[in-house]
Amino acid sequence: MISPSLLERIACPVCLESEGCPGCSAPPGHAACEKTYVQRVRCPCGGPDKVRLEPAGDSRRCPCCGSSYGLRRAEGYADLAPARTVGALTHYVDQEFQDRLRATDAEPLLSARVKADMMRRMLGPATGDAVLDLGCGAGKIALYAGRDGTRPAGVDLAPFFMPRAVAAVDLVRADLRRLPFRKGAFPRAYSLDVLEHLDEAGVVEVLVEARRTVGPRGRLFVYTHAMESSAVARFQRAVNRLARRLGRAGLIDHQREALRKSDHVNAIRSHEHFESLCAQAGLEVAERRYYNVVFKAVVEDLGLRIYEQARRGGGRERPARDRDPGPPGPPLRAPGVLTLAAARGLTWLLKLDVVLFGGVRTGPFFGLLRPTAR
Repeated sequence: MISPSLLERIACPVCLESEGCPGCSAPPGHAACEKTYVQRVRCPCGGPDKVRLEPAGDSRRCPCCGSSYGLRRAEGYADLAPARTVGALTHYVDQEFQDRLRATDAEPLLSARVKADMMRRMLGPATGDAVLDLGCGAGKIALYAGRDGTRPAGVDLAPFFMPRAVAAVDLVRADLRRLPFRKGAFPRAYSLDVLEHLDEAGVVEVLVEARRTVGPRGRLFVYTHAMESSAVARFQRAVNRLARRLGRAGLIDHQREALRKSDHVNAIRSHEHFESLCAQAGLEVAERRYYNVVFKAVVEDLGLRIYEQARRGGGRERPARDRDPGPPGPPLRAPGVLTLAAARGLTWLLKLDVVLFGGVRTGPFFGLLRPTAR
C-alpha cells in the first residue's frame, strides 16, 4: 500500500539538499548531487537530508533533478528506483528467478522465524514505531513485524510483493544503495540475508544509507555472515554435503537452496572486517549473537527437503546434472493445519541453535548496529 505517512517520508533517491554542516554543504543545483553525493552522504555529521519530492498528479517529482517517480497504486507500491543502475543487480530482480523460488504466502517458520524473532528481540520496536525492512522480498517478514503494533514498510528493487503485503504494508521499489527516504524517517530498520549479495563497496553504501534513514538515535538489525567458521559448523557442512549428494541423485530437490545462494558475493571476510565497514558508515556493533546451526541443518536443510519431495508425489527424479531445469515448477501446496502445527513446534527446536551455541564465534550472525556518536 501507499499510505499518507509513507508519502511524508519519501525523498529523491539521488539528490541531497544544499544545506549541511561546513563539511557537506554545497551550492544549490543537481550538479553538486552528481559530483559529490558519495562524499557528502558519508559526512561525519550524517550528511545532508535528501530532497523532498513534490506532488505531480499521481506521481512525485524532484525539484532538484526534475525526475518523476510513479505511485503505482494499482500494484500497491511507490516506484522510487533511481533511473541509473547504482551497481550490480542480483538474480532476485528477475521474474523467472522469483517463480523458481516458489515463495509461499504463509507465516515465517523454521529458520526464517528464528531470524524474525531475533530481529524483534534485538531491535525492540515499540508499538507505533515505523520499522523498515531493507530488502523485503515478497514482504512476508514485514507482515510479521507488524503483528506487534508497529508500522511496517518494505523496500526492495524487485517488485514481486505478496497480495497480503500489498494490502497491509507500505511498499517501495528502490535500490538499497540509494534509499529514497528523509533523514530519520524510520528509527528502526532491519536487513535479513541481504548483505552477502553485495560487494564490499555495496555493503558500505547500504550501511551509509541505513544510518541516515534511522537517524542519530535509531537502530539497525542485520542478519548476514562473515567468511568464518567454527567447530560446530562442521556438522552443518556435513549435512549440506549429504543434501547435495541426494540432490544430484534426484532423491530430493536441492535446487531452490542452490538458487537462493547462487549470487552470493560474501564480501565480509571476518567480524573485524564487518566492524571496519560499519565504522566507515558511521555505525558500530552494539550487540551480536552467532548462528551455529545443528538442529536447523537436520530439520530444515535435510528433513524438510525429504518431506517436500514426498508432498510432490515422491519417486526418484533424474539427477539434477542430467536434466534441463525447464520451466519453473508448480507452486507448493498450502500447508495444512497439522503441518503448520508441526512446523511451529520444530521452530522452537531450531531456536535451541541460538540458545545453546549463540556465544560460539562463527560466520553467520545477528547484529544490532547503532550510529556512532559524533
